Amino acid sequence: MMQTEGFAATKQVDPNLVIKKKNGQDTEVQEGWKGHILPFDLVQKTYLSDDLAALEKQEKRLAEIASTLEEIFESLSEEDKEQETVKENKDGFANVEVGKAAKVFLKEQKDSKTKFAEDSYEAKIICANKLIDEEKALKKTVKDATTALHSETKKTIESLTDEQVNNLLRLKWITPLSTELATMPNTVITQLTAQVQALADKYAVTYSQVANDIKTTEQELAEMMDELTGNEFDMQGLAELTRLLKGE
Repeated sequence: MMQTEGFAATKQVDPNLVIKKKNGQDTEVQEGWKGHILPFDLVQKTYLSDDLAALEKQEKRLAEIASTLEEIFESLSEEDKEQETVKENKDGFANVEVGKAAKVFLKEQKDSKTKFAEDSYEAKIICANKLIDEEKALKKTVKDATTALHSETKKTIESLTDEQVNNLLRLKWITPLSTELATMPNTVITQLTAQVQALADKYAVTYSQVANDIKTTEQELAEMMDELTGNEFDMQGLAELTRLLKGE
């Protein structure tokens, strides 16, 4: 692509077009931007790492909140799950109702000057409400930060120096190839070892062992046949077979 479009193409961004349903029909719409040659995520990791780390930290906190809320919900008794603070389908908290209940419980706690027991329904609702409020605020922060990082990445690509472009091209193409080449000897040795082991396993029983086993089995069978009884013709046949088995 660079050979046909020139070096300037590395500092170009294109509309990120996706297909979405609109009025029952597939419609092409733009969702932000994407690098013409340089990926957004590579640019972010290289030149916007602080912003990216801050965003990832916020996203991690969101995941922690969701996990904690689930734990609190699962700890509710069946009786507690019949309260209005729980959705009708019993799969999670009804956030608005949790907020109302928490407000009442906090007032009761303040008036009585006594905190609810940690494992009580009231304490769990107060804790859940605090997490829900944090989650709501953090989701907005993450959304705004994601938009800001996306916009900043676009600007960064468009204003890259030639030196920065060369560094990114090296990280995109040369570094992964070098890493792959470096691991090839280990890969080849591992494959060769596996093949040799497979052959060893396949021929673990040698021909001489097989021959000895056959000979032993023939002798045992011949001895067993000596103990058989029958009419004259049967015994003649058995005698001949016994001689063959014994190699006579």
